[in-house]
Amino acid sequence: MAKQIIPPLDLMFYLTETPQSPKHVGAVQVFQLPTNASDTYLLDLVAEFKKAPVISPFNNRPHFPRLGMPEWREDKDIEINYHVRHSALPRPGDNQQLMDVVQRLHAGLLDRKRPGWMCQIIEGLQDNRFAIYTKIHHAYIDGMSGVKRMYGSLSTSPKERSIVPTWSFDPDKPSAAQHSRHQKNTGAGKVGKLATQVKGMVGAYEFLTKMGMQWLKLRNSKAQIPFSASRTLMNRSIEWDTRATAVCTLPLDRVKAVGHAHGCTLNEVVLAVIGAALHDYLEEHRENTRSPLVAMCPISVRSEGDDSAKTQVSAVHVRLGEPGATISERLDQVIESSQASKDEVQGLSSEAMMDYGVVIFGLWELFSRTGLDQVITPSYNVLISNVPGPGNDELYLRGSRMLASYPISTLLPGVNLNATVLSHGNSLDFGLLGDMHALPDLELVVPRMTLRFAELEQKILGVKRRTRGAAKASARVKKKSPARKKISAKRRPAGTARQRAASKNRPAARS
Repeated sequence: MAKQIIPPLDLMFYLTETPQSPKHVGAVQVFQLPTNASDTYLLDLVAEFKKAPVISPFNNRPHFPRLGMPEWREDKDIEINYHVRHSALPRPGDNQQLMDVVQRLHAGLLDRKRPGWMCQIIEGLQDNRFAIYTKIHHAYIDGMSGVKRMYGSLSTSPKERSIVPTWSFDPDKPSAAQHSRHQKNTGAGKVGKLATQVKGMVGAYEFLTKMGMQWLKLRNSKAQIPFSASRTLMNRSIEWDTRATAVCTLPLDRVKAVGHAHGCTLNEVVLAVIGAALHDYLEEHRENTRSPLVAMCPISVRSEGDDSAKTQVSAVHVRLGEPGATISERLDQVIESSQASKDEVQGLSSEAMMDYGVVIFGLWELFSRTGLDQVITPSYNVLISNVPGPGNDELYLRGSRMLASYPISTLLPGVNLNATVLSHGNSLDFGLLGDMHALPDLELVVPRMTLRFAELEQKILGVKRRTRGAAKASARVKKKSPARKKISAKRRPAGTARQRAASKNRPAARS
């Protein structure tokens, strides 16, 4: 097997990883058991998972030599019982119990001496459901390649009984002719690749120079630049590996209808809804709401048809609307900021965008390691990522229909909140991941998201809907609190976060 050097952006996820801030991404898929499922259905499913072949990149582990570049090495003796596990909730398990287990499973580091992935089948959910939680190190995949493999391992037919799990799915098997062409052009390809990389570095340098001039106020642009966001509790340092999670689903067709009617993208609708919900959350916690929140939005720089298992993303910064804006005004402000940021990077090559991403991620990590992130103006307040999934077909695993697919991502330096959106069929599934100590009641953001989307839908489409929990959320948002001095993060009673987190405790899963 030829030596595979770990690419710079993938390597960055290893170099910046700490026990307090692991760099793996994951997802929770919830399935409905078929009506004719046998008593041994899940035992058989786990056995099939363990028998399935493990192919690249899931059979590779990182190797860090004393001399030379870090590289991937094939693990020829994979201990499948470590990677594929089976557990259960005390019946009847509800969604909160499931997420309590998931946030504990998602907290720990993956073993670098083994391939960086793990899958846990969780039974015991009420209403005849079960869940599959998978986590994979970010150095192996990005959102697009991960979704390609995750959904590609499912079937559109409820009668299909064969199983091809994520670690066995090959998205693209090149033909012999394609392989031959690749072999013949290897020399020219290396020269062209080097020239492209140099050109990318030059483009990234020019772009960083423009950002620096704007930061020094020597250049005017409406685009949001790094290190110019306000500081909130979402920018507090991460000191522990404990995590908080929250999930929800919005109907994809209704979100698209709002975007179509307003002449904007689905992603801009999502940004406006999350921005409004987070503003409400901060306001209730008497935190900084005097200036717009800023989202860092990863963007894929993959060429069409590229399914390689490596990270190919960069990012732009988008303002999420003024504090006093109505939901429709906020959407207009998000559109303006999003378009300005896109215009700034429009002429950059994919190599330049990735080089820019490496530099920015490196700066964030440097500031985080040295404590300067608590002194220097933050770059952003929340990471929001939108990963498109398959179309309108229902998806099945050995006859079990997939009901939801909640992404559970990772936290980058400088912030302790990530909101990732994953679509499938007519569902837009949101997965929120936060630092438990900074955001112990993260689940309170969910009813605000449904409330704010309902308001936006009514404003844009004239459709009035009643959402579950909307009345209580609306009352909390509109309630006028008595004037009192704001409690800073450092002066808040030490037991508050722990007490609130403890109130959520449920029976744990059994192995």
